[in-house]
Amino acid sequence: MFKVAIIGLVMIAATLDPLRIHRPARLKNVELIIEYADKNNHDPYELLAIASVESNFNPRAISSAGAVGLFQVMCKCWYKKTGYKTLPQCNKDMMNPKPSIKAGAMILSTIRKKYTQCRGDLAYRCYFAGARWKKYKDGSRTAKKIISYQNKVVKTRQQLHSYHYKDFIEGIRAKFKLRS
Repeated sequence: MFKVAIIGLVMIAATLDPLRIHRPARLKNVELIIEYADKNNHDPYELLAIASVESNFNPRAISSAGAVGLFQVMCKCWYKKTGYKTLPQCNKDMMNPKPSIKAGAMILSTIRKKYTQCRGDLAYRCYFAGARWKKYKDGSRTAKKIISYQNKVVKTRQQLHSYHYKDFIEGIRAKFKLRS
């Protein structure tokens, strides 16, 4: 009976927090992202959605392609533009949440400003596959992955706008505004 009750509580918690942003290990990074977004005129819901999809809020995540950190920054492509002199220094710093958040937001802003095919929600395709994502033939495996990534980010952003998360996120934003 006790086991059934615990399983029931776990299932209820999972439905209330499917992104699990309330967990202490993730909460710190969630707060850092919201604080950075508010201070630097970025959409916190968008940045949270990207970090959720990219790394599940794990600042030490490393992809098989070599992307690093909360925002899975590809230092081999971005280290100079993010202000690093060397690739190893960029990779090392991206393991820390603050530089990763700053780089992820800068990359998103840069691709939106520089490339017309990266405006609005299409920026997520560019974030995932680069500005030349259109070169992949419709229906190809790569094109499907790119579209799937965009859809995941959009869906996650919508989840974050749901009443449960929205109240939580706005509460964190209010806390930072009171501190300022």
